[in-house]
Amino acid sequence: MVMGKLNLLIVEDNLLVGSAVREILKAEGHDVFVVENGESGRRAMSDRTFNVILLDLMLPDVDGQVLLEEWGQAYPDTQIIVMTAYGDIPLAVECLKKGAYDFLTKPVEKVQMVKTLEHLQAVRKASVLTELSKRDADTAEIQEVIGSSPVFNRTIEMTRRVAENDFSCLFIKGETGTGKGLFARTIHNMGRRRDRPFVEVNCSALPPTLIESELFGHRKGAFTDAKEDRVGLFELADGGTLFLDEIGDMDVALQSKLLKVIEEQRFRRIGGTADVTVDVAIIAATNQHVEELIASNQFRLDLYYRLNVVPLELPPLRDRMEDVDAISKHFIDIYSRKFGKKIRGFSKSAKAAINKYSWPGNVRELRNVVERGCLLAKGRTISDEELMFPEMHNGVTPARGDIESLPAMPLAKAEKLVIQAAMDDADWNKTKAAKILGVTRTTLSKKLEQYGID
Repeated sequence: MVMGKLNLLIVEDNLLVGSAVREILKAEGHDVFVVENGESGRRAMSDRTFNVILLDLMLPDVDGQVLLEEWGQAYPDTQIIVMTAYGDIPLAVECLKKGAYDFLTKPVEKVQMVKTLEHLQAVRKASVLTELSKRDADTAEIQEVIGSSPVFNRTIEMTRRVAENDFSCLFIKGETGTGKGLFARTIHNMGRRRDRPFVEVNCSALPPTLIESELFGHRKGAFTDAKEDRVGLFELADGGTLFLDEIGDMDVALQSKLLKVIEEQRFRRIGGTADVTVDVAIIAATNQHVEELIASNQFRLDLYYRLNVVPLELPPLRDRMEDVDAISKHFIDIYSRKFGKKIRGFSKSAKAAINKYSWPGNVRELRNVVERGCLLAKGRTISDEELMFPEMHNGVTPARGDIESLPAMPLAKAEKLVIQAAMDDADWNKTKAAKILGVTRTTLSKKLEQYGID
């Protein structure tokens, strides 16, 4: 198993033991901080954030059990592993009852320590996956949680580390289809604001005049259609999290007002005179290259710096191709049940095509391709023809015979498949897809929302 990077604190008064353990952990790629007594440990805990503490029970100034209980209450997301001499095992067992994650006997062996940390990380990852899986599994929204590649494990670990802290701003970057919205909600649900609202707005789906009213609310009579007072999304998210999806599409003029609200946590409704004070954590997301937007004066540099306090980069599927088989199988299980079929997998040629394809639309595109394959499959395996990869058809309209060979289906389902295919052809660029379909970008956005594609 490839372990992700951990921040570890070693509290050990024996310099030789502390140094030996530090070298083992540094060789495994972890960040390690060593202190020689309990008071130094307390100062370290107040100054820094650690994932794991290796705690010697016999310290010269403070009882290790006192620190175990103290830190267990103050830092519930930090795991504590106690270190003890062989004869102190009954004491170590007592510590387990008080909340210690595990114990190591001295002299600490490398194999034992690495195995313990691997198990700890597996448990940490499982807790993230459990939270992700709370999303509606029937709609396949747990798509991004499948995988065991090193880059995926690092993403999961970073997700947990972010959620453990009460951040003010988080910027999630990633290509279309990598699951930015899913991870935003997961971080909220795992964090300290989990019992407060999670409010989401797609900045690309609303015109500038409307999105300002959506965010900040308005007073009756503030403009022509303001028939009554309206509470904005910032107020609705008070105490919780506001997720600004596709923030790269936000009008520059509105970005200035947004920056001020984020910094002051105070604003006025449109047409209002009274200040409204809120406590809101901000998660912003975009699939665009923000640096290019800044260079072309489409995104404010100061807003970028404010939002980018904590950056989270979601990897594209092409960077974790070893996860494709597991993700594909997951979707086959979902959609074969949905369509009442018993599909076991792909033909050899179809599987080869899937593993060769670069997946510009990422996991979302893979889900759509598998859904179409399951819908069109005539047997227990999906052929490469039934996958309907964009590159296999080169944008050519199907011949009459091809259309007649498709199974009968409701018009809405057919429209959804056509839209999905157009989005795939356009590499999930809405403007290009709208041109392919011969509709406006606004119409396409509404259809994507209607069918839950975007």
